[in-house]
Amino acid sequence: MALETLTTTNEQDRIVKSKVPITPTLEKLLNPNLHKKEPIFTSPLKKPKEGEKVYDLSPEQIKAIQELRGAVVDLHPGMGGVVPSKLIQMIEDGIPVTSLDFMMTKGCNFECTWCYAGSSPFATEFLPFNKLESITQEAADIGVSLFILTGGEPLTYKDPALGKVNHRGEHFFKVVEMIKNTYERQGKEAKILTFDDVALINERIAEQFAHYKIGLCTKGDTLHPELQDYKVNQVGAFKKMEKGNENLIKVGYGKNPDLRNVVNSVFDHTTFDGMPDLHMLVKERGFDHSIVPIHFCGNAGDEDQEAGIHSPHVKVLYDLLSKVDEKYFDEHWEPWSAFTYNKTCNRNLSGLHIRANGDVTSCSESPGRDETDRYTFGNIFTDENFSLEELAFSNRLANYRTEFAEGSGTYVCAPDICDLNANDLCRGGCAVRSAYSGINYETGLIEEGTDVHNYSTHREDPLCPAWTKLALTQGILKEGLLSAIHERLLEKSEKLDIKDFPNPY
Repeated sequence: MALETLTTTNEQDRIVKSKVPITPTLEKLLNPNLHKKEPIFTSPLKKPKEGEKVYDLSPEQIKAIQELRGAVVDLHPGMGGVVPSKLIQMIEDGIPVTSLDFMMTKGCNFECTWCYAGSSPFATEFLPFNKLESITQEAADIGVSLFILTGGEPLTYKDPALGKVNHRGEHFFKVVEMIKNTYERQGKEAKILTFDDVALINERIAEQFAHYKIGLCTKGDTLHPELQDYKVNQVGAFKKMEKGNENLIKVGYGKNPDLRNVVNSVFDHTTFDGMPDLHMLVKERGFDHSIVPIHFCGNAGDEDQEAGIHSPHVKVLYDLLSKVDEKYFDEHWEPWSAFTYNKTCNRNLSGLHIRANGDVTSCSESPGRDETDRYTFGNIFTDENFSLEELAFSNRLANYRTEFAEGSGTYVCAPDICDLNANDLCRGGCAVRSAYSGINYETGLIEEGTDVHNYSTHREDPLCPAWTKLALTQGILKEGLLSAIHERLLEKSEKLDIKDFPNPY
């Protein structure tokens, strides 16, 4: 595995060398021999025939998914806790934007190898407080009810116009107070969620999060300290992250239903083996768990993206985690979508995202101006008369959302093929994975995408379990593959007993 990764700042590209020593233990974790790029299919995949479905769900199964996602708003992912039909109803009721993301800063205390945003301690772009304030006022006027504060690391946010930062997170919480006060003056309430890498959460910050009832999406990729340190390129990161989790638990996160925390885990060939044990710990703490399979996006090198994570790995992992949840946590779900708990990303349905460089998009990871202007709807810095309200009610945004809603695939992601899609329970998985990655119909392996416009026009998430389901239906999945993956996960687990989870394949 390469020991150097490319990280981008807004000034220039630079090479970031690993600050974490490569010990024999870490070297073994970095080279787990998960998959050697051998074909997964024994013959080419065929398109489903007319009338054939990848997922043919009963009314009871559809109702179960809707009930699981009907009430909770969380970062699992992009308002994934809300059924799309509810957001569609809000739009029909005259609320054109239901959620607004602020990428407050591109700065970060970590230098993650797979960071899509090129965030790092050296990045300097940020959204000035006065811009955030004026846009928040517009958001309140048009009915936005949810704010998602992102980075970089939001707790590193600082605006010189606000004065000196006397303690960690001071300027971040000034933004939180501003949003709350803006809405209170209109007799309204705003829900605030934030992404956070958890390493900077001391006792005071945890108390402030709890005071404002801020929903969290925190980081946690592995239980191996050396590997976690390597992934974020900082010695001692795992220890700091665990301390942050302890501080959150002390103030009620994981116990108080008003204080939700979703642990976001990026998994590649190095973190895959440990995901069941990480899941157990996350759930034992009362947190929720969101899992993001790596693909061809961000700064991860080819080995990170190609060395082993494919649709069958996602399917087997989700199948196992659903059994773990049923046995230990009295939670019942059948894995179908590209996300745990059959969540889906709703960002392109009713949300907007403002990047630290001022670009207004529909998603934090959508293709940017350097690739296409198609998904950038303006810039708060360079557009002299930028208006959130005008954009929200514009034909351009409405036409884009129509394009996105109609952007079905041909193999696994279309209303006539998948009942998740037909019932507004999935919108093609992760649009970003469709833009930058694809599936090789000959081999079944994930590969780099060839058309970023698949983001909106031909969404078929290459890491959805549906590909494996279709291959099984056609009898072309490599024999014994699913069984081998299942057995590997249990053999590597220190928390699960192999006798409790018989091989279902």
